[in-house]
Amino acid sequence: MSSSSASRRCALIGFGQVAEKAHLPAFAENGVQVVAFCEANEQRQTAARKALPEARPFLSVDDMLDAELELDFVDIATPPFLHAAQALAALKRGRHVLCEKPLALAREDLAALRRSAMMAGRAVFTVHNWAYSPQWIKILELAPLLGELRHAELHVVRTQPAAGANTDDWRRQAAQAGGGILVDHGWHGLYLLHRLIGAQPERMVARLRPQTGAIDEEASVFFEFPRATALLHLSWRSEIRRNTALVVGAKGILELQDDEIFIRTSAGVRRFPFEKPLSAGSSHPSWFSTMLPDFFAEMTDAAKRGRNLEEASFCVSMISRAYQAARLGRNPLRATLSPHARASP
Repeated sequence: MSSSSASRRCALIGFGQVAEKAHLPAFAENGVQVVAFCEANEQRQTAARKALPEARPFLSVDDMLDAELELDFVDIATPPFLHAAQALAALKRGRHVLCEKPLALAREDLAALRRSAMMAGRAVFTVHNWAYSPQWIKILELAPLLGELRHAELHVVRTQPAAGANTDDWRRQAAQAGGGILVDHGWHGLYLLHRLIGAQPERMVARLRPQTGAIDEEASVFFEFPRATALLHLSWRSEIRRNTALVVGAKGILELQDDEIFIRTSAGVRRFPFEKPLSAGSSHPSWFSTMLPDFFAEMTDAAKRGRNLEEASFCVSMISRAYQAARLGRNPLRATLSPHARASP
């Protein structure tokens, strides 16, 4: 198979909103040809046939993966509960995998994917597209100016979940979504915290609303890392739609206010405005397009693999533990604390 981006060929699993509005435009911009797709929903299959008239249609993932197709990778854009099994199926056929978040919903599934990817010698890459937004590219560029990180906060508030392509919105169905806002928007916040802090937390306090029954529509998770603290706050019940962040270091403070960034250091205050708020839209084809070269690099160079999968591992672990913490009403990480930390109240 050719390593040039102009000749990359992929098979697409799932043709929902994000596949149509983000993946296809980004693929076109990066010279990727979708040669096959799998979509069981009749309405979405019709939409896929219209958008991809030259691609071979399939109703079964196994049938598509077993077909004699020359593929560079498989792109997974189905509801979350299907991701791990479909990624494993692609890896077992020797295909690189690009997958929408969450890559997996359970730590054992993530471990199985890691083992399968290593055995197959293939890349598994989750769509961590927020890290490729103009705002977060700038935040990660400026963060070293703040010195040692002391505290970080990420606030994501929405009036409702993102709309799906079908009337039966999977985001409100726990069996398909694997959880509520903590899985949906929380995954984004967690890999961003991982990029900022790059450590495992020693303590966690999680508060979800509602706590039982329906899926969580609000979540607040507080982390104590070895040398910093962090807060992740998420809501689908807000009266406004907005993304904000605060990063505090030994040498300065950075604030994100959706469409502008302020950084205060001993050199003074600098402001960075952006054309669009971070909270604008939901598909973000430009972020997806900016991300693709990193996926291609992992496909072609095994030495470059690992960072994205480590971020996914962190997300799966923290989400699992946050749900456990909220369910039990206590800190599930206490056993991992250092002797000095255990003695603290």
